[in-house]
Amino acid sequence: MKLYICCSASNNIPQNIIDDCKILLNKLLKENDLVFGAGDTGLMGISYEIAKKNNRKVTGICPTFYKEKLKNLNCDKEIITNEMLDSTLKIIKNSDAIIVLPGGFGTIYEIFTAIQSKICDEHNLPIIIYNSCNYYDELIKFIEETYKLNFAKENIKEKYVITNNKEEMLNIIKNI
Repeated sequence: MKLYICCSASNNIPQNIIDDCKILLNKLLKENDLVFGAGDTGLMGISYEIAKKNNRKVTGICPTFYKEKLKNLNCDKEIITNEMLDSTLKIIKNSDAIIVLPGGFGTIYEIFTAIQSKICDEHNLPIIIYNSCNYYDELIKFIEETYKLNFAKENIKEKYVITNNKEEMLNIIKNI
């Protein structure tokens, strides 16, 4: 299976999140291939290293703005697009499931792009947001507020899963 791992490219994130996500990535990328935004640092770089260590196929997809990072990687397949939206949509089309780990604005952009495109029936991939070390707690509160204030319909919750449990995530992936 090809897993779209969207996550941080920063090397300066809390060590407890790095350690927690490494445990999950080692399990996820033992038997699954990696599709990602072609970053060579942070959790993206760790994902790449784990996938390569396990002899998994790696597909790097990024906009021209980030293409220099591809030079530091040895991806089995590389796709460079003109814009970020095109990259995100190509990553989705080249994947079987979307796994979200902690990240910054790019990751949050990818979360909402994936959910909105699923709402519009542009894909039907599982979207699993891993709330490592409660990183996404405030974002989850914000999302819940959109439902509470009727800015979004409650049935949208069926389009994604949020978990802080590695075993739950692994079970979801196994049952795809």
